[in-house]
Amino acid sequence: MKNELVWEYNAALKMLLDTVVKCPDELWESVEYENAFWRIAYHALFYTALYLSESPDKFVPWDKHILNYNSLDTVTHDQQPIIINAVYLKNDIIDYAGCISDSLENMVSDKNNNEQCGFSWIRMNRLQLHLYNIRHLQHHVGQLTERLHRAGIKGIKWER
Repeated sequence: MKNELVWEYNAALKMLLDTVVKCPDELWESVEYENAFWRIAYHALFYTALYLSESPDKFVPWDKHILNYNSLDTVTHDQQPIIINAVYLKNDIIDYAGCISDSLENMVSDKNNNEQCGFSWIRMNRLQLHLYNIRHLQHHVGQLTERLHRAGIKGIKWER
C-alpha cells in the first residue's frame, strides 16, 4: 500500500505543479477571487505536509512558512485578522512541493495504517487520512485548473 500512496501523492503534486507553472503572472496574485492563486497552492501544500506528519506536535513547518499564510480565511481561529504582507513566488511553491515529494518515502508507512491518525479534529485512521489528504490536494488542483481554464489556459496534464 505504501508504494501506491506515494505514487498518488506524487501524481497529485505533479498536477499541482503543472497549474503553478502554467499560471500567468497576472493571475498569480489576482484579487478577482477571494483567495489568490498562490495562496490556494500554498494552502494545499501546507496541509499535505501537515497531514503527512505523525501529529500536530511533530509537524515541522517548511523553513519559509509565514504564520497564517496557510489559511484561506481572513481571520485566525481567535478572530484576529490575517494580514498578508508578502507573496510566495512560483519558485517557492515549486521548491515546497519538491520538499514534500522528497519526504514521501519516509512519511508514508504501511505499519500504522489502522491506527488513529494523530489529529484530534479528524477522527479516522492513518490510511483514511492519506486518502483524505490526497483528495484535499486534488480538490485544490481542480480549483486552480478551473481558474486557468477561465483564463483560456488549457492542457493541464493528467498524471497516472
